[in-house]
Amino acid sequence: MRAERVEVRRSREAILAAAETYYSTHDVDPTMAELAQLAGVGSATLYRRFPSIDDLVPEVYTRAMAHLQPVAEVVAAQTTGWDGIVALMTGIVETLQQHPSIPRLNRRMVAVDDEHRFASEWEQRLDDLVHFAQAEGSLRTDVNPNDITFAAFRIGSYSNLPPSERDRVLGRQLGIVLDGLRADGARAPLPGKPITPEQLHEIFRHEAANPLPPIDPRG
Repeated sequence: MRAERVEVRRSREAILAAAETYYSTHDVDPTMAELAQLAGVGSATLYRRFPSIDDLVPEVYTRAMAHLQPVAEVVAAQTTGWDGIVALMTGIVETLQQHPSIPRLNRRMVAVDDEHRFASEWEQRLDDLVHFAQAEGSLRTDVNPNDITFAAFRIGSYSNLPPSERDRVLGRQLGIVLDGLRADGARAPLPGKPITPEQLHEIFRHEAANPLPPIDPRG
């Protein structure tokens, strides 16, 4: 019985890890046969653990979202509201670059559960952080947590940049958004030099040569 429990845990983890890796580059679901092959398990084992992809998605989503927990810990350790906002946005962008399955799985969760609300367990902490930063006068008063997280997710979700340009492009975009959020009009130096027309063209050429898998036409 003990060996069987170990095997159940091992196969479940292999399936969830394979699914998270798959959703890092695909907007469409894998077939059950594809997922079994990626996980290195038999089809019968896969169907025993997860009868369908819809049964799998909530668990792999929870697994992927756990990658954001260190961001919450870093944010909580900041002594000012503004430092918390910077840590939040920076942490989200960096985490999504490392784990690009998160936004795809969030979209998939909406399809599985119409009542799904992204990061609902973070809502109170995000509200508290925003109110803290606004009360100290560092964050403009006409934004809310959704404005901040939406911007961070849009920047972090851009995953088709040339590796040599990624840090500079993302860093400049993040810096521009953060400057726009400040209540006092202060500006921080943007990292690196501005993107030239030639460099922008090279980025587009990289995208054309390295296309991501197509978006699922089913939504």
